[in-house]
Amino acid sequence: MADSASASDLNAFDIPAAGTMDMQDLINVYEVIRPWLPAPRPADTRHKDRLVDVLDHVDALILDGFGVLNVGWDPVDGIHDFLATAAARDVALMVLTNGAGQGADATWQKYRDWDLPLARNQVVSSRDALEADINRLAAGKRVGVIGGGVRPFGLAGEVTMAAPDQLFAEAEIFAFLGSGMWGEAEQQQLEQALRQPGRMLCVANPDIGAPLGDQFSTEPGYWAVRAMQATGTRPLWFGKPHLPAFEIALARLQDVYGRPFDRHRVGMVGDSLHTDVLGASAAGLQSVLLTDYGLFSDGGTAAMIRRCGITPDWVVATL
Repeated sequence: MADSASASDLNAFDIPAAGTMDMQDLINVYEVIRPWLPAPRPADTRHKDRLVDVLDHVDALILDGFGVLNVGWDPVDGIHDFLATAAARDVALMVLTNGAGQGADATWQKYRDWDLPLARNQVVSSRDALEADINRLAAGKRVGVIGGGVRPFGLAGEVTMAAPDQLFAEAEIFAFLGSGMWGEAEQQQLEQALRQPGRMLCVANPDIGAPLGDQFSTEPGYWAVRAMQATGTRPLWFGKPHLPAFEIALARLQDVYGRPFDRHRVGMVGDSLHTDVLGASAAGLQSVLLTDYGLFSDGGTAAMIRRCGITPDWVVATL
């Protein structure tokens, strides 16, 4: 729980309007909620030109999706060869994505369509972390699922955006899985509901935004920050950078490969300081920031690391 000074900082913060965020706006939102994010550990950054040069320093890699495996709807050039090289060197592979609407099934199907050498059990979604806890959280309570086109949990009494009046009036736990069909009107209804006693917000995708040309989309994390500011609610978070998602991925690595992994020999590869690097650092993994494909493809990596104080173990340009 943040102290009152942290809450005051959030209350005074001017959150950009949905659909208007640029890179600086995105970082500003992440920075204002830093009191509610995990704390990173200090690191002495090493630089490599290629991700393949890190393989000798790890026993396993957990890979983000966007900015590592793909950019937009296309796989990154060279990803097939990289995955094959990692497997040939006996480096275990797992994908961890914050996409929570349909879960890991849909993500894996995309990779299958691209002929990536990844099995279904090598893909973990932040939704998996929430699903692992939803029955406990929902005991005796009604769950409302937020997000257009998302896959419900299948719980008794669950309500979805197909019945919005019922959703906001009757749900006691709101599970934010996706931001499709979400806008200002729905946000106002959610905030009104969260002001009622006993209501809880669970966020399966903590991403604030994702690159869309020269701007950023507004993901569930953005709307959750809006709700924090408007109502004082403190969500439960289940995706990167928060620990539950990393624990799910580490447990899956052990199950798939049939052997334990020292987390200090597991690398998390991603393009985001505030989700991939921060989460890996807090979870005791090696953090690897890949710069040429995602958030930092236009440069500015060193300046942003200095500004945020989130220091990767590795900074790598390409695969």
